Amino acid sequence: MPEHGAFIWDWFWELRQSQPPGFSGPVPISNLELQAWCKLSGNIVTREEVGILRAMDVRFCSEIEKESEAIRVREAD
Repeated sequence: MPEHGAFIWDWFWELRQSQPPGFSGPVPISNLELQAWCKLSGNIVTREEVGILRAMDVRFCSEIEKESEAIRVREAD
């Protein structure tokens, strides 16, 4: 990510920290959680930044699910 976009990584990890673990993998960040985070942090997030955060979250959840499945397969062998 370009240096001028590093703040989005910081935002993403702040949002992910507040996510409870799910039974079958990570829980995606909801609109309500994003809205509450904006109010609490005072950050003003543009529509484009929300789209980037959503894309990052989808990819994060997908990769964690893949990793969890690989672990289950290895443990089953």
